Amino acid sequence: MGGTSGAVPHLVIFELRVQRREFLTWLAALVLLLLPLGYGASGVVELVGNRGSTPRAAPWAVAQAMAGLTAFGQVITAMIAATTVLRDVTLRTQGLLLTTPVPWPSYLLGRFLGTLMVLLAVYAMIPLGLAIGFAFGDPAAVGRWHPTELIAPFALLVLPTVVLVAAVFFAAGALSGGFAVILLVGIGLVGLWQTGLALVERGVSAGSWLDPFANARLTQLTADWSAVDRSTRELPWNALGWHRAAWVTVALALLAWTMRRWRPDATWSPRTDSYAAADGGPRGRSTTGSAGYPPAVIGSASAWHQAVAEWRFGWAWVLRERAVWALVILALLNALANGWPVARDSAALLAALEFHSRLFAILVATIYAGELVWRDREVRIDGMLRVIPGASGVRLAGRTAGVLSGLLVLPAALWVLSVVLPLLRGGASAPVCAARWLFGVSTPLFVGLLVGSLTVQLLLRSKTVAHLTVIGAWVTAIALGVRALAVPWAGYGVC
Repeated sequence: MGGTSGAVPHLVIFELRVQRREFLTWLAALVLLLLPLGYGASGVVELVGNRGSTPRAAPWAVAQAMAGLTAFGQVITAMIAATTVLRDVTLRTQGLLLTTPVPWPSYLLGRFLGTLMVLLAVYAMIPLGLAIGFAFGDPAAVGRWHPTELIAPFALLVLPTVVLVAAVFFAAGALSGGFAVILLVGIGLVGLWQTGLALVERGVSAGSWLDPFANARLTQLTADWSAVDRSTRELPWNALGWHRAAWVTVALALLAWTMRRWRPDATWSPRTDSYAAADGGPRGRSTTGSAGYPPAVIGSASAWHQAVAEWRFGWAWVLRERAVWALVILALLNALANGWPVARDSAALLAALEFHSRLFAILVATIYAGELVWRDREVRIDGMLRVIPGASGVRLAGRTAGVLSGLLVLPAALWVLSVVLPLLRGGASAPVCAARWLFGVSTPLFVGLLVGSLTVQLLLRSKTVAHLTVIGAWVTAIALGVRALAVPWAGYGVC
């Protein structure tokens, strides 16, 4: 395994064997099989918005279903890519790389190719599920179809997206050595996707090139199609192919650049943590002793004082996190793109802000629910906390309240946008109406997301499995229009 040509195949085989034993890989494949199967076989699962009477197996409907599933499935891509690229960091085996003769670019390339093969096998469940569903579905609702008609949309919509997103996630994980950066990159891709769709809906044709998943490009190319066209007309695959080729080229160029720059001794270094910084101390200070923990908790005989100290610590920790502010900025940009056309109508504006900020609220709540449960164990201070006087339930409750207080910066920022945006459009601002929405709809929804995610983390006792379960459940609920993602009184008496 000393040369490049000899090392890569062995690394690919190794990765395939590892992923074969991963529960998450099989779960992801099952999800991507059952959703399209349910769409093809019955009307219980609807993957295509505004499909109307268009047959489920029509070329337009199949393309929309595959593109939508692939875009929402990037949570799966992020989890599998992160598991691979960060495995040595998690298992603390990165030092072994410095003592082996395997060239570093070969190591990274082998890991990437193995991950890509696993992802392609997982996403191959989409056309398989559609084929099974169409075969057993109502012929009148499915329409005329042939299995070969699934090849073109899979090749031009699913495969390029999997390749480019896997390459981007892999590069982000290799250069940063952290899962948070991969999530931020994923959120950035989602922001480009939503922004591209919003621009296309407003008639800005160039916006279709912003969407890395090609949903906006597909929408633009078929915008003037009638119901008959959607049922019978073939898609303009040549026009779509240039979009896919451009994005895949950019992603592979980024991966190649990463392989030239990546060095395990430079990427992986002893972890620093924001615990010390949240307490006012310098970053990078050891968190194995009492200096890395709020001093007010240590030796406190009062549960109330302990809870207050944990609240203050959690609040300061969240507000010092760059990831939080990056998420807030991306959420505001996405809300601005979707709220601008309806800014003069306060009720419509608040509905648009609430709907288009859901995905960011889900991601923020899911990420930091996991941090609440697993942060102490990851920085290896959980053993110290077990010998500190005080109940673990009080500690968790106080810290949860503190983290929630800090994370409320997201709905608060959306409230500011809801007040300012009408003024910029020459309309009348409604701050009282917006405040009712903030405290009556947005904040309760956000609290419910955080508490729900925290409950799943505590029950499953596995950060990765819980992340995938929660995000997958919330995203599926959005796709299916489930009312669980809205408080019961939303839209009644707010404005």
